[in-house]
Amino acid sequence: MRDWDTAALTALANCRQTLEERDVVGWLQEVTRAMWRPNAERYEPSHLFDTPRGVAGLAAENFRERMLAEYRAADSRWRTRGVRLTVPHGSLLIEVGDLAVHVVKAPGVRLREPEWTSFAWDTSVVRHEAAARNAGSLALPPPPIDGQLAFDFEVLPAGGCPDYRELFFVWAGDAIGLTAGWLGLPRLGPQRWLAVTPLWRDDEAELGRPANGAPAGPAGAAFSEREAPRPAVSLKRREVAAAR
Repeated sequence: MRDWDTAALTALANCRQTLEERDVVGWLQEVTRAMWRPNAERYEPSHLFDTPRGVAGLAAENFRERMLAEYRAADSRWRTRGVRLTVPHGSLLIEVGDLAVHVVKAPGVRLREPEWTSFAWDTSVVRHEAAARNAGSLALPPPPIDGQLAFDFEVLPAGGCPDYRELFFVWAGDAIGLTAGWLGLPRLGPQRWLAVTPLWRDDEAELGRPANGAPAGPAGAAFSEREAPRPAVSLKRREVAAAR
């Protein structure tokens, strides 16, 4: 485990507790599993020449649309829990109180913990701005101007934690449908993260249970080997009037 910033780890633990109290972590886990398993099933680089980048883009859209559909449903419970979903610049944003949770897929089609310094925030306006806002929480106050006492500005109390509000939910999925999730505080600079904590990691026993907990059916043929469904087509006889 990496040596993350102690104050950031404490702040991250508090943020996680808030998300768990409103069942948002459980929701993220359910949606990740339900979204990734069919994508992993049809991911076939050797037959269909799929790429990790291609399936990541499709999975991101599936994730966003599934969460939005559940959030907008007539019987949705999320709005009454203080949860709000928006899509700034096409990127899913989950707001829980004053916390902002962005969704990020770990590189590749694999389950192991990602190399945290390999993430880049400059490729996304939303992610870069989120990391910049967290960096602002670390900024020292400006030096006092003439006539101002040094203690006139706000300083962090002894033993206090910076007020981080921008969170990245990072998920990973492997080729057989297993998933894992982490919660992290992004930052600017080469380190990329202030702190990261694991949320869950599936094992192979999880493949026997769909995301809703019901028994899973037997595995079938590969997606590329399945027979295309035959449409039910019937011809309607046209009556021709007899010539008179």
